[in-house]
Amino acid sequence: MGKLLRKCVECGRYTMIESTCPQCGGKTVNPQPPKFSITDKYGKYRRELKKKVAESKKNSK
Repeated sequence: MGKLLRKCVECGRYTMIESTCPQCGGKTVNPQPPKFSITDKYGKYRRELKKKVAESKKNSK
């Protein structure tokens, strides 16, 4: 299987290098969204995290 495209978190450039950006040395991540599934097995956890983040933002104001 071929290499996958990666995106730098720091500068936004795309690269084929796995761990770091060749331009700025920033961390690279997989830019593709997760595959869609009707039976979203991690939806519960994602909603809980989203709720906690919203509450922490509300409490910090």
